[in-house]
Amino acid sequence: MISYQLLYRLGFAPWESRAVPPTWQGIVDGTGALPPGRALDVGCGTGRDAVYLATRGWQVTAVDISATAIARARQRAAQERAEVHWITGDVSRLGKLGLEPGYTLLYDLGCIQGLADPARMSTLQALTELAGRGATLLLTAFARRRRVLLPRGMDEEEVVGLAGDAWTLVAAQPVTDPSAPPPVRRARPMQYRLTRNGNAEGTPNR
Repeated sequence: MISYQLLYRLGFAPWESRAVPPTWQGIVDGTGALPPGRALDVGCGTGRDAVYLATRGWQVTAVDISATAIARARQRAAQERAEVHWITGDVSRLGKLGLEPGYTLLYDLGCIQGLADPARMSTLQALTELAGRGATLLLTAFARRRRVLLPRGMDEEEVVGLAGDAWTLVAAQPVTDPSAPPPVRRARPMQYRLTRNGNAEGTPNR
């Protein structure tokens, strides 16, 4: 399993070079964008996306296991005058962090794919319980493959399997970013967009 705490201490975080605005085109920016609401950032790193959303009217809660990353995220938010609720914690224990259900946007841009299978399952279960009615879940993952430093990734079948009956996959598309480091581009990242099923907030389908 990838040790994100170690990678941040070593200064190896190639995903931090990703261009932020293209990630949100058509989701929170542009025609048909989601109206600002409550957002949950899973594996927020140094907070680039959390701050981006906060400056656009979203109420953002951002979680990361790395205290180093969270410290940098707080500095970024202060510089941008953005209000974000930062939490240093294990994303696989989201259900133990005292978060209130009802998030309208939940997103993971590369964290869950680096977790062991049981941790992936517990994280998705918590996301399901925290999602509001009709919420959007955005996941980014590399193509599935064993790698030395980068996460092993997930394919569409794995994403749908983890989401279960509680979510419907509405889109899956390649992430194209010429500015990304070569190892990241070769990992062939994909972005998956899902919508929460069910009629009650935080209640999975049976």
